[in-house]
Amino acid sequence: MKYTTIFWDWNGTLLDDRDYNIECINAVCKKHGHTLLDRETYYKTFGFPIIDFYRKIGFDFDVEDYNVVADEYTEAYQKGAGDLPLRKGVKEALAVYADKGHKQIILTASERGSVEKEIKKRGIDRYFEAILGLDNVLACGKTGIGKKYLSEHPLDGKAILIGDTAHDSETAKELGMDCVLLRGGHTSDENLSKLGVPVVDEANQTYRYVLPTGRGSERTVCDLSFVSRYKSFYDDLKNTNKTEDW
Repeated sequence: MKYTTIFWDWNGTLLDDRDYNIECINAVCKKHGHTLLDRETYYKTFGFPIIDFYRKIGFDFDVEDYNVVADEYTEAYQKGAGDLPLRKGVKEALAVYADKGHKQIILTASERGSVEKEIKKRGIDRYFEAILGLDNVLACGKTGIGKKYLSEHPLDGKAILIGDTAHDSETAKELGMDCVLLRGGHTSDENLSKLGVPVVDEANQTYRYVLPTGRGSERTVCDLSFVSRYKSFYDDLKNTNKTEDW
């Protein structure tokens, strides 16, 4: 096995929430009288810690309270968060890596409790041995969370972080891990190309970087992908009580 542990980012990597995130930020901007963002501006300014991102788009926390802004954003985000889809290829990738015996962990700058709730709602909680997140909604970053976890749970083998932002790349480096990033999240393709790590379109395209190479490995992935897609299809039918149509 090339890696024993896979750390997954949540927002923008497993969860498809980029455009919804921009919508929620704009709701807060409108409330405070700031210019609304388009995707290009969002890509140019987004980063961690989130307080610095807000400063870049016009907030002055000498006169505005960041805690209030963070709470307003969280309230707006939670209204529709439950309806957001997972990104394409996520369920397949999680199933494949689980079948291969990889330990899978979520490492996020979001509030831990809300992520636990969302992964359970989507039926993917069984794939993760731990959810590492903040105990608040201030989104200050996740490197410290990762370091604390590793100090208490030394890795048995190599680890890789799969994410979608420069912060994920920086976090992986700080934690001594390799990294693969996904396009279509919270970072532009142009900026992703400057980070010096592999970039793919979907979660199930990470196999070539995560799984061991060698004769037969591509066939194994193909077989597992088919099985996981079939299982997801069957589970969806079962959950909607439509299996009697078979």
